[in-house]
Amino acid sequence: MMSSLRLGSEVVANELILTDLLAECEIVGGIYTMAFDHCLVLTNDLWKQRAGGVSRHTFLLATAIVPGSVPDIEDEEIILLRVMDPASLPIEADLVQIRAEAMREIITQHGKEQASSSSAILDVLTRNEIQFSGIKTKVLGTFYETTVDGRPVLTFGSDLDSFYSSSRYKVYKPFGTSLSLIASYPTVTPDEERELASNGTMPRRLNIGKIRYSSTERRRRRDASKSIDTAVPVSVRIEDFVALKTAVFGMTRLGKSNTMKTIATAICQYAGETGQTIGQLLFDPAGEYANVNVQDRTALSELGSEFVTIFRYGSVTEEPGIRPLTTNFFADETIDVTWSIIKAYLGPRRDADYIKSFLGVELTGPAEPSDDWSAFHRARRRRSALYATLIKASFPTPDNFTSRISVNAKVLSAINAQVRNASEKFQASDRGELLLSTNQLPTFWQAVIAAADQEAKSNKSAKSATEVTDWLDPELLAILAVFRGSVGSGFRILSPLRVFHSPQSDKDYAAEVLTELAAGKVVIVDLSLGTESVLQFSSERIINHIVQDAARRFATGQDPLNIQIFIEEAHRLFDRDRMKVASEADPYVRLAKEAAKFKIGLIYATQEVSSVDPIILSNTSNWIVTHLNNHNEVRELSKYYDFAEFADLTLSAEDVGFARLKTRSGRYIIPVQIDLFDQTKIDGARAALSRVRVSR
Repeated sequence: MMSSLRLGSEVVANELILTDLLAECEIVGGIYTMAFDHCLVLTNDLWKQRAGGVSRHTFLLATAIVPGSVPDIEDEEIILLRVMDPASLPIEADLVQIRAEAMREIITQHGKEQASSSSAILDVLTRNEIQFSGIKTKVLGTFYETTVDGRPVLTFGSDLDSFYSSSRYKVYKPFGTSLSLIASYPTVTPDEERELASNGTMPRRLNIGKIRYSSTERRRRRDASKSIDTAVPVSVRIEDFVALKTAVFGMTRLGKSNTMKTIATAICQYAGETGQTIGQLLFDPAGEYANVNVQDRTALSELGSEFVTIFRYGSVTEEPGIRPLTTNFFADETIDVTWSIIKAYLGPRRDADYIKSFLGVELTGPAEPSDDWSAFHRARRRRSALYATLIKASFPTPDNFTSRISVNAKVLSAINAQVRNASEKFQASDRGELLLSTNQLPTFWQAVIAAADQEAKSNKSAKSATEVTDWLDPELLAILAVFRGSVGSGFRILSPLRVFHSPQSDKDYAAEVLTELAAGKVVIVDLSLGTESVLQFSSERIINHIVQDAARRFATGQDPLNIQIFIEEAHRLFDRDRMKVASEADPYVRLAKEAAKFKIGLIYATQEVSSVDPIILSNTSNWIVTHLNNHNEVRELSKYYDFAEFADLTLSAEDVGFARLKTRSGRYIIPVQIDLFDQTKIDGARAALSRVRVSR
């Protein structure tokens, strides 16, 4: 009868998923003082040794449950603790005195140094007594069971709903499968549990790294052979990083880029496995995403040109998977793009009157002459004058480039009068159209200026004296003022914009970036060959285009595009002063404030927490923190979640990839060693994306 009862108790105990947390653990002591936010644990040197040591930040489990037995309903809970510091026992003063006297006897004897063992000095009872010590722990919360649609689910509450003063809780150090449950909690969310029950869809997780409690890992490596290794995998929900903000904090060269590449490939794999279209945009100032480096021996670009598009300065369109990060300034089809680049560049310099007039020019005009014949041809003339100005500023032109304008016979006659060489005089068609080549453009507009100047000095009648002058409207004159270079820097002010121009380009690179993102590609903007100003201008222009498109979709009720944007050196873009600027004036400010509304995921990396505006930090869902060497930065970080508990470790541990992790779904901070980005991550993402491509 007793054996049957015992067998029944074991069956019931095994059915409790709560007891999985106790499957692999080692006792380290018991609670002797308990409160809602902390517990004091009595431990012993022998117990700590058997458990492989107890370092700061170690996870511990406190429970009244006896493994393998049926607990009382009141005891069906396990309290999660985190080791903080040593604690004084009630008899600590006596213990300290005994330890001090014992050490004195061990070191000295009769006033001389004497190497003696403690066993030769202390009796067994005393030696056992002084091995006891206390541990102060923080209460992280309570594991217990609940049901979802009638199925038991392991649940976590971030507090205690009661505590007892009696000595009922034993304390264990988890490892193996027990620690894995804690490190990757929740392994299944309630929503995922329902999805699993309805269609068998398994939760998708990324192994981002392994548990690591301390910079010193001597004991962990030693205890790995005893099956009490604590370096268990840490898995996170990929959904936590999609369409939400993620911060990666840490000093340079301590693993920020490695982490961002790991997240990017995980999102690729997630998109492939779920059949979603998620575009990812990475700005690459150092070229480490686009090019294979020594550390990783691979790069995101290794996913293949069918899944990755790189935009790069100096490239040619024939290269597979690589597009030029430029536009053709001489193309009528993209004149609005060219003009927006010029206006964005010259905007901060608009103090000069001639620049103000220049930037006020309308270049696009009607699409067809029938829409407005006069406006159509005026816009053509202005574009032609702009092209001549660009040629004068040494912009290379496309092969066989020509500019077409209309000019009446009297104006053309006055212009030709300024051309000395008869063979260079301009000939219009019967319809009054003039086709100007690259070589002719500067000569023509120089002749126009000379003819206008000649008319101004002429003593002829008013009617004949204004033929060319009437043909030159004020906006065309504003362009010619820059062309002739008689005021300020003139055409020379446009020379730095040559890096944004390619005569081979026939599209707007910002629009092409968005097109690739909409197709679900990884887009890497390789800025390693550009100057700081080029980097800033190109990235802002792309962000502006993406945000404007997202705003248009939002306003018209269209579905948003799934886009993830990765930004390095974010303290330059999201600083507190910059966030005071109107959103419309700064694309990054608008992106930071409205990314959630537009369903744009934002993964930003920085080493200066204090410079990032608190509005952004308060709306950041995922935090990955490595080493920070500044007390002010650590104090700022300590305002969020429980990072204050890791302040000392964040300041002292300079190990590459050693991070503190808090995700949106995670209920507490996990100390983790981030996995090194490698070929296996590339292979997993490429395989998932390839399956989707074949099925489509």
